[in-house]
Amino acid sequence: MGTRRNYQRTSNKNDSPLHVLPVAERLIDYTLDLTDNAKRFPKRVRFSITNKIQDHVMAIYDDLLEANEIFPIRAEADRTERLRLQRAALTECKKLLHMIELSKKRNYIDKDTFDYWTKLTLDVKFMTAKWYKAEQDTAEAIAPSDPIPESV
Repeated sequence: MGTRRNYQRTSNKNDSPLHVLPVAERLIDYTLDLTDNAKRFPKRVRFSITNKIQDHVMAIYDDLLEANEIFPIRAEADRTERLRLQRAALTECKKLLHMIELSKKRNYIDKDTFDYWTKLTLDVKFMTAKWYKAEQDTAEAIAPSDPIPESV
């Protein structure tokens, strides 16, 4: 089960953090296909596990889309809200990873499914983290500096 911790995403130099939305869409498709399958997730866990997994994956996409819609950034409040939404998406990724691990422990998914699903989730998480870092660096670069002291 160390796959999640040992997984290293190979970074593509042309990989823009804004390409996270199509990757998140793939994660949604895969997750819904998997969790809607009664052979994998029995109906008795529909409300306790399956719905939570689906809620987490949809929240990731919602947060990323809302963050992307805050453009152009016209005020500091816009930047703050965008960073907050990106952090929320990162938190939802962590919650989803926990639910994936729980699904593996409960034998709802096999090792190959666990590996692929974890990889998709980590791709979204790492791309979101890269986007968040880029936004923070931009905010620091244009942050107001101390006033220039007047010469006496």
